Amino acid sequence: MNDVPNEKDNVELTDKTPITSTEKVNAEFWLAKLKTALTESNFQAGIVTMKADKTTTYNWVHGVVDDEEKVEVESISPLIGGGISNLRHNKVVTFIEPNKEPYSIQSDSIRRFIPPIFYQDSSQLTDSYQFVLVSKNQIGGRSAQLIRIESIDDTTYNYWVWIDVQSALPLRLAFVNEKSEVIEQVLMTHLSLFTGPTEEIIKLSQHNLPEPPSALIATHQETNNWNMSWIPNGFSLIKSDRHHLSITREVSDYYLFSDGLVEFSVYVQRQLESFNSPLVLQEGAMSFVMVRSDGFDVTVVGSIPPETAHKIAISVKSI
Repeated sequence: MNDVPNEKDNVELTDKTPITSTEKVNAEFWLAKLKTALTESNFQAGIVTMKADKTTTYNWVHGVVDDEEKVEVESISPLIGGGISNLRHNKVVTFIEPNKEPYSIQSDSIRRFIPPIFYQDSSQLTDSYQFVLVSKNQIGGRSAQLIRIESIDDTTYNYWVWIDVQSALPLRLAFVNEKSEVIEQVLMTHLSLFTGPTEEIIKLSQHNLPEPPSALIATHQETNNWNMSWIPNGFSLIKSDRHHLSITREVSDYYLFSDGLVEFSVYVQRQLESFNSPLVLQEGAMSFVMVRSDGFDVTVVGSIPPETAHKIAISVKSI
């Protein structure tokens, strides 16, 4: 990984992180530094994601513009092909796709390759994960501190993050299974740090974003009153609604759960004639499990082990 050497606003970095004698240097310390870097730094980075045999590259820009009012700006856009670009101003994230009207949602992070919890307080994970501080190593010629976030009950994958000692930004992130095998990962290919917002960051902050709709969680009366009798520890319902599945156009009740580090979705619909239960597919960390349960077809999709997805699916019952 190489810094851009001629960018006039680049910070000249040394391989030293100032730490006072009263600070306890543990995993939580580095995750707190990561949060600060993700929300307060001005930078541009190249990103490549690797899932199974698929790779995708992105341009990632972040900065803070403090003019009449403070605006945190974040932009993630694919480098190849059209695809969906995201632009965030503070807690409004806009989805931009060619030949379609952009739309916005309320969120304090772009949910692409950085888990939402890294923008928040990582202590929220302590009931279901343990943090392990590992020795430093080199990532693309830069010193990196490895933090392992390990599932306590093995219902989710372990998650490893290599934090740049200089900038506290993530140089590498990986889903790791119980055999310590990397099954999906994100790599930073280059990083440019700036002392303040660049012209590009300022221009991004000046975009007028569509207003997000009111963030409402559907009540049980708006769905068919399904009960998930088993959900992995630490997960909570983020939203639920009823909509048509894009592939089958069938009406489905939809539930999104998250523990801050990973998410999974549950879809419940009427039985499909051509479906033989169970159907289990996996790509990288992403699992797709479909089962027939309680007279309906239940599908669970998310970055969780297929065994966990299957256990969730068969636990769904009508109330």
